[in-house]
Amino acid sequence: MHPKLTTLHFHGGSAPIGTYGALLVLALGVGAWLALRRGMRAGLEQGALISSLALAVGGGFVGAFGVSVIVRWVQLGSWLAALAQPGIVFFGALLGGALALAGAARRFELPVLVTLDVMLPAVPVAHAIGRVGCFFGGCCFGAPSELPWAVHYPGEAFARHPWPLYEAALLCVFAAIFARPLSLRVPGRRAALYVMCYAALRLLLEPLRGDVVRGVFWRVSTSQLIAASVIVGCAYALKKLRPATRSDFQESAAGHGSVTKSVTASEG
Repeated sequence: MHPKLTTLHFHGGSAPIGTYGALLVLALGVGAWLALRRGMRAGLEQGALISSLALAVGGGFVGAFGVSVIVRWVQLGSWLAALAQPGIVFFGALLGGALALAGAARRFELPVLVTLDVMLPAVPVAHAIGRVGCFFGGCCFGAPSELPWAVHYPGEAFARHPWPLYEAALLCVFAAIFARPLSLRVPGRRAALYVMCYAALRLLLEPLRGDVVRGVFWRVSTSQLIAASVIVGCAYALKKLRPATRSDFQESAAGHGSVTKSVTASEG
């Protein structure tokens, strides 16, 4: 655990730089770079991509904060108390960012589902970096453990699972799997599959997590409740998604020739 990365000194004052905050900025930068790079390789227009990414980041923060406030509101029974103790929830960030990206893609005449699929591998990479920040910041800690790789947090009488590192490692595996050559035959399928897989991962890993501040209802954590709902929603979406046709794509993304070519090739 190393919550403070460094301290900046200026004009007789000082400002601490938190490790979590620094790694969160790094995660956003790396994720945006990867998403932009993949989008441009797929033939999506650069300016529209940059604008869409900026709105997705903003939507992600709004979603992460909003879900945290709702959870704390249920726990504390007061929305004012919830606002006084804000936090961030990844599922909220995922939902808010995806909705903002979809809305921006539509606004800038990008193919919505294709854009989500193309940018997808940037999500687990950025998320993994953020989880390393969680580990150094001392948040999202794990349940008590006697395993050889368990870690001691300052002030703790017992060792705990390095839960953020577990998730970061598995997210790197996800990034490698979902970065494979992209098939656009069924736009949106890759994004839905990833979100479903991540939700299943959270269901499995959550018992190793020791912090209950985010809420436990009926012996099930808030994240598990959300993850179960997400799995159901993704399963429904996968059932409804249909193969792309040339006319569908041309109506939603006229002018993006490289992606049109990929879709046409995948139809064969």
